[in-house]
Amino acid sequence: MHRKSGFGLACALLAAALAGCAAVATQVTLLDPAQKFAPTERVAILLDFPAQPHLKIALIEAQGMVGGSESELFEDARKKAQALGADAVVRLEVISVYQPPVRVYDPWFGYPFYPRYRYPYRPFYMFPYAYGPYPSSEYRWVGGGNVQTLKAVAIRYSTAASEPPAQ
Repeated sequence: MHRKSGFGLACALLAAALAGCAAVATQVTLLDPAQKFAPTERVAILLDFPAQPHLKIALIEAQGMVGGSESELFEDARKKAQALGADAVVRLEVISVYQPPVRVYDPWFGYPFYPRYRYPYRPFYMFPYAYGPYPSSEYRWVGGGNVQTLKAVAIRYSTAASEPPAQ
């Protein structure tokens, strides 16, 4: 029995760790927090506001990671809008920002099993380098790229006369 509980705990920790590695970070701002709607089954993605009357529910901003696609942003925005009870997500804009590569210090990157401090002391200079810069450099480049940000509005179609008109 102890083995099963340990396995369950390990699976729970693994799931929690993987959940923290989300590729898209989404922020939702409710326009009127007093309005509550039941979650919907289907949410359409629109590139322009529809002609039929609608109610704006929330602003959604989804930011991806380097190299991420626009479709990942739309899918995450769709899930958030579905939980809010929206019928559609209207795309306002997609911003793409370039993140340059960054040089970071990582002492375990070059030689993890034979680091420099384990070598014996060498008082004399050895040709061409006392400790070669390649491949045992502790510095490495973390690649950059484009990061996309989706700005959208979650809307709900007006069906009853009691709902306020579209804003």
